[in-house]
Amino acid sequence: MTFEERLEQLKDELKKEDFLKARGLGNEIPFWIFDYPADKELLVRNKINKIITSLENESISILNIDLYDTCLEILQQIPEEKIIALEKRKGSDALLKKLKLMLKPDVLKNTIMNKVEEAESPDIIFLTGAGKAWPMIRSHSILNNLQPVFDNTPLVMFYPGEYSEFDLSLFGKLTAKNYYRAFRLINI
Repeated sequence: MTFEERLEQLKDELKKEDFLKARGLGNEIPFWIFDYPADKELLVRNKINKIITSLENESISILNIDLYDTCLEILQQIPEEKIIALEKRKGSDALLKKLKLMLKPDVLKNTIMNKVEEAESPDIIFLTGAGKAWPMIRSHSILNNLQPVFDNTPLVMFYPGEYSEFDLSLFGKLTAKNYYRAFRLINI
């Protein structure tokens, strides 16, 4: 199956009752990863917007959380002048280290959970922007930290890279720590 065929099947898969009700997962949490070639990012973004509109027209509510935008929201707590001054004084590597400290997994988890609560019981949660948010955050870390606090709401992470159901490889080049708890959405 080609990537384009997988992408076309996505909407139909998301509106299946078994998917929406998290059935047939053997008591696992309904975390899904839709992996795709990184060079198809713009195509996927466009398709996600179309899917959201289409499913919402069918009364399926979707909360789309862009991880990069979420990071920016958290980092807006720091005055821009301080960020610029830190980078000038200590360099880009030191700035990145400081940003990673501010974007600890617990902070991101709490911010994401607040968004979920504000959305008042969405039917599906999309996590997008994983590639844009790298290297500030790691996808496996986000998923690991969300697991203990999530209920039966299906969560789909759109991942620019490869997921083998054993590990994540961002952009098909960078291997992350193993992540076994998510299901691959629409196998090849």
